[in-house]
Amino acid sequence: MPRATAAAATLSESVAQHIVDYVQAHQLKSGELVPSEVQISSDLGVSRGIVREAYQSLKTAGVIETANGRAPRVARITDTGIVQLLEHAVRTEQAMVHHILDLRVAIEVNAAERAARNRKTAQVSALIERVELMKASLDYPSRFVTHDTAFHEIIAQATGNPLLEIMVRAMRKSLAASIQTVFRNWKHTDHDQIIRTHRRIAEAIRDRDADKSRRYMKRHFDEAFVSFTGRRASSVGKQKAK
Repeated sequence: MPRATAAAATLSESVAQHIVDYVQAHQLKSGELVPSEVQISSDLGVSRGIVREAYQSLKTAGVIETANGRAPRVARITDTGIVQLLEHAVRTEQAMVHHILDLRVAIEVNAAERAARNRKTAQVSALIERVELMKASLDYPSRFVTHDTAFHEIIAQATGNPLLEIMVRAMRKSLAASIQTVFRNWKHTDHDQIIRTHRRIAEAIRDRDADKSRRYMKRHFDEAFVSFTGRRASSVGKQKAK
């Protein structure tokens, strides 16, 4: 990298860190205004181009939101960056699909347990409804995957932890194409088992039974690992739901 270009990149990073520090120091919340490019340029004595580059990097990172004709604001957290990271990892073979499934096990088994403790009545109704919609969509893979995704997102929402919700959504999005491919290859007996397991998860959460919720979610991922890889999930363990 030419010396001038490297210096500009370093300066842009410093400006970006200044903006992040500003948000923290002023305890800004999602949607609140951050200083404009003009103000930052004046305050720090750097060019508008450098500041613009810093804002773009923060936008890409999901820290701020910018749009034509609107002042920059603190961004609402989303799954965009995580989805891009996971998809990039799989596309470039730095990670495999079963690695994402491993990650899902670690996160979603815990989420099921927390959902059983924190769930609301409306979320239970939504889970049971999604199971029935999944059953009605067995001949339509894309529709089935949509309802299956919603099922897992509702569980994440029921935990009350927004970061769990974002992680679950991101992992599902990164696996959407793979899930549809595997679904098309499943037998009807596999379909029936999938529905039964999802129903048991929903019922355990309904009953506020954290232990059963955890065990049935483990069983679900054990079944998923077999479908994706032909082997049991090592991280699922030997304990089975009764």
